[in-house]
Amino acid sequence: MSVADSDNTLGGDVAAPPVSDTPLAGGYWADLRADTPGLIGVICLGTLFFIAVFAPFLAPYDPAAQDIISRLQPPVWMAGGSWEHLLGTDHLGRDVLSRLLHGSRISLFVGFATVLLAGTFGVLLGLISGYAGGRTDQWITAIIDTQVAFPGLLLALLILAVIGPSMTTVIVVLALNGWMVYARMTRSVVLGLRQTAFVEAAELLGCRTGRILIRHLLPNLAAPLLTLGTLEFARIVLAEAALSFLGLGVQPPATSWGLDVAQGKDYMFRAWWLVTIPGLAIAFTVLAINLIASWLRVTTDPVEREKRYARRFGAAG
Repeated sequence: MSVADSDNTLGGDVAAPPVSDTPLAGGYWADLRADTPGLIGVICLGTLFFIAVFAPFLAPYDPAAQDIISRLQPPVWMAGGSWEHLLGTDHLGRDVLSRLLHGSRISLFVGFATVLLAGTFGVLLGLISGYAGGRTDQWITAIIDTQVAFPGLLLALLILAVIGPSMTTVIVVLALNGWMVYARMTRSVVLGLRQTAFVEAAELLGCRTGRILIRHLLPNLAAPLLTLGTLEFARIVLAEAALSFLGLGVQPPATSWGLDVAQGKDYMFRAWWLVTIPGLAIAFTVLAINLIASWLRVTTDPVEREKRYARRFGAAG
């Protein structure tokens, strides 16, 4: 058998040992049940995704439908409120609850799409940089350091002002401002794994570079990337809200939580619910994501997980 053919035979038998001894599916569920904040975060975020998917069926009104006669109607629990509009109406008579439900679709979709795009690009460059080394690593690292030196929000504002605001543009701009963290983390992990025994064995057996990167190195990045992606998701939700608030994000007649806050700021003292309710939705979402990220950090870290088990068994004893 030639060395070139070993990639399809013996090369497949060289399995990369995972960096972290992560539990199986049952272990994850058991850890989640034992972690009350993490469980609350998963339930809350799952509920938000359910609302976002089924918003057209859950919303009582068209979020863009205007009724000037019912403008600035307060929520149902306040004097003058009505069960027809549970969370009141805005300055154009649009139902706040319907806009809140539909706004969750934009905010969560932008966060998910941005994390997916930035993560894919950043992890790919990080794998290449860490494994190739030499000039390739120097060039990619220089690109990362150069872009990190620019203020991210200012760069986003400049691009959006030139190209024009839209949901697609916001996703691309936020991804361009966020791929560096994935690349840096991936590169640092790959640099530590490049000289390990399982990588050297795969190279001796003739495995192609792409196979080594995807089959042997990438699985070892699952745990840290999952935690990083969750934290970045929360950051993107806040960034989208900030851009929409400045008028460079989602544009009417579409709606998002940040856009609702921007449109309600002029009526803050007359109709506080226009700013408070979407603002609470943003804070609620970010809190749920951070609770999940904290649980993932402990669950995917063998040292932290052993400390948790020790505390649990010590309390039981």
